[in-house]
Amino acid sequence: MVEVENPGTKKVSTLLDDIDDGSYVIPYFQRGFEWEPQMVSELFESILQNYYTGLLLFWELDEARSEQEEWDPVWGAELNSDPEKAVLDGQQRLSSLYYAIHNPSKKFPSRESYYIFYLDLIDALNGEFDEAISYRWKTRNYKGWSELRQERDEWIETGEVPLCILSADDPDDANGEYIGSTEFREWASEFIEENSASLPGDVAPWDIRDILETILDYNFVVYPLDSDRGIDDICNIFAKVNDTGMKLSTFDLMNAFLYPSGIELRKDLWEGLDNDQLKSLDSNMDENLLKIISLRKQNYCSSKYLYNLIPGEETVREEPDGTRYEEVLVESGEEFEELWEEAVGYAEQARSMIMNMGDREFGAIKSDFIPHATILPVLAAILWEYDGQVDETEFKQQLKRWYWSAVFSQDYSGSSDTMMGKDFRDWKSWLETGETIEQISKVDEEFVRELDLKDVDKGSGRYNAIICLIALNGAEDFYRASILGTGDFVDSKINDHHIFPKKVDGLDEETSKTFDSLRDSIVNRTLILDKTNNKIKNRKPSEYLERMEERNGGEQEVKELLENHLISETAYRHLKNNNFDDFVLQRERDLKEEIAGIV
Repeated sequence: MVEVENPGTKKVSTLLDDIDDGSYVIPYFQRGFEWEPQMVSELFESILQNYYTGLLLFWELDEARSEQEEWDPVWGAELNSDPEKAVLDGQQRLSSLYYAIHNPSKKFPSRESYYIFYLDLIDALNGEFDEAISYRWKTRNYKGWSELRQERDEWIETGEVPLCILSADDPDDANGEYIGSTEFREWASEFIEENSASLPGDVAPWDIRDILETILDYNFVVYPLDSDRGIDDICNIFAKVNDTGMKLSTFDLMNAFLYPSGIELRKDLWEGLDNDQLKSLDSNMDENLLKIISLRKQNYCSSKYLYNLIPGEETVREEPDGTRYEEVLVESGEEFEELWEEAVGYAEQARSMIMNMGDREFGAIKSDFIPHATILPVLAAILWEYDGQVDETEFKQQLKRWYWSAVFSQDYSGSSDTMMGKDFRDWKSWLETGETIEQISKVDEEFVRELDLKDVDKGSGRYNAIICLIALNGAEDFYRASILGTGDFVDSKINDHHIFPKKVDGLDEETSKTFDSLRDSIVNRTLILDKTNNKIKNRKPSEYLERMEERNGGEQEVKELLENHLISETAYRHLKNNNFDDFVLQRERDLKEEIAGIV
């Protein structure tokens, strides 16, 4: 248990005053304000019912620490140059309280809107608190108290008042509270009169004020830690305390553990990374960059191994013969930052290889088409490890076989840390000795033959992999015969669309028995422009094929164009005859032939 000094309680009103004057700050090793709006509502509903909402853990700051360290303000508040306490546990709750009650002119985190939280007074006065807090948002103009105050008639109609009423001043007394003002008492009387049918019979204006003051008078348990504790101690306490409740990610914990070494992982290295395309590729990309470093340094990348990257941390390693020894993987903060920069560079190389259309690249022309984002860290680590030990052509050919085998085996479809480590170690052995990479041997002719592609629907790794193969095959738009994803079409709206339209008109029931079950399958999908798909609408293939012949020069030209969509001449005939059942069977054979050729 964490040792604490002088535990006690503080009212919400006092906490808000302390936040407002800048007494509380957020350490740089903390994550940001990440709660969802609904979680804010649930906090207030718990407060209204006087439920326990957890302790608040602070670190008392002496003058030197206050000035030397870098801090963030509580979300929406101003940063004071002389803070008194750092929040170690409670940032989400304090930020929620401040945002909802003070209504700062700051958009809600990870949103493009300003959120306003409301209390349903009718529910609250009837003792029904579970859904008494709601929220609304405005995407453009911020609405402050002066505007909200003009909506008092609407509050009566809806029964809801904005929570920021709790921070508003008495219009007749700058030192008074709005909920103690004459204006509020008169409004409360009118509210009761207009809503009497929905309220208990003995409700009075002061009951409304009492409900609101319940929030301000609620007591949080507060634990302060003495200022003489060192930063190492504080970061460890932070990590342990925050391991409950809203779980910290491995990245969050590493952010705390690296801070004593002078590394601001989140603020400087991650948020300062000027590569939005890479950062947005995967919600776990921050942690994936750590995994790349871990693979390169120790051949493993599950969470427990990432902590070995803390500068100065001793870790036990093992030789192939079983001999154990201790090693420090990263000597200093400077070395860690250098490793981070290299990991970013190789991650970008891997991203570029996955998303580009070259001979040795993988054709995901949109990030949505990447089969498995989890494959990027191991690909980046392989590129980092390769330093010319083998011929580059041989290396890239092997890389191509491994990538497609990994994608179609679906080994990277779920939690894949173990597979990432295994594949990376196999790659190191191949680079050093030429040993077989097991992943490559998994996907052979028999594996491909037994694939049921008719059962592969949108969103799966195999589905996306086949879309990538179509792009790499030089697929051209049906009506505008230019290769998709290149040249003039780079910024066009390209998507995976149905070959037999989803709501196609007039198919023969005898040749479309499987249409309802297979229309969304990959065997009935390809890449075309949204604009072209809108023109095709619900037309039968025989009808839009005629248009294709007019636009592309004739039937032979259309056949050749469709071959690049992995639609063979046999499949083309079924398409032209509007024979869905035979088309999907042949298209599956065509796709399998392409997969077999590439792996």
